[in-house]
Amino acid sequence: MSTPNRYAIREAGEATFYDIASGDAIVTLRTLKMTEVETTGETVYARGGRGNARLVGFSSDREARVTLQDAIFDNKTMAMLTGNEVLEGAKEIELIFEGVVPPGGTLSLPKTVEKLRTAYELHADGTTNMTKIQGLTATGKNVTFGVADEGKNVRVYYTAMSDATAKTVRVTSDAFGGTFKIVVDVMVRDEFTQVDYFAQFIANRAKVEDEFSFNFSPDGDPSVLDIPMEILRSGRNDMWELVIYDESAIV
Repeated sequence: MSTPNRYAIREAGEATFYDIASGDAIVTLRTLKMTEVETTGETVYARGGRGNARLVGFSSDREARVTLQDAIFDNKTMAMLTGNEVLEGAKEIELIFEGVVPPGGTLSLPKTVEKLRTAYELHADGTTNMTKIQGLTATGKNVTFGVADEGKNVRVYYTAMSDATAKTVRVTSDAFGGTFKIVVDVMVRDEFTQVDYFAQFIANRAKVEDEFSFNFSPDGDPSVLDIPMEILRSGRNDMWELVIYDESAIV
């Protein structure tokens, strides 16, 4: 079968990032919500004559951008965005606990105390006067208060250590997103035959942009991860290409 000349595309595709130097695949994103390709250029016109009309156009400054939007956060993707490897290992975690100091003054916390930060007495409305309770000691999961604090409703700020499987995503001032080859696999449908074909969007040089954002929100859709990239020229003049092919014809 001949591949189509007119076709429709209706999917976000699956994107794979490749290391440019080695050619190794780094990560494949299979949960994309959107793949947006924007290609622009600038045209400057010579003007003249009556009415100063446009006479000749000169085009230049070709630019192309691709933005992926992923429904799922992937640590390898976060590493590409931030320019920092995601670290795995034990990490100090900030925790908060509220409870009533029992008779004897020893309050048991849910986790083993690494560092005892501060403790405040809580008012009935859940606020504090921000006056630190003094003279506290911590051993294991227990914090010992003074006799005068027995029966008080308190809020304790402390840290505990995670296990070794904790993963840390970092943004640092000296690391930035890299440049990768990106291939996005999609399906297209022939307008005439209604037959589906495979296609690949290919950008051999895609620089991950250094401005990205996501949000934490209690309503609406879950947070998504936007991955903006600027497509650079590769070879002599190539920027990107879309290859439509018949998968059944590949031997």
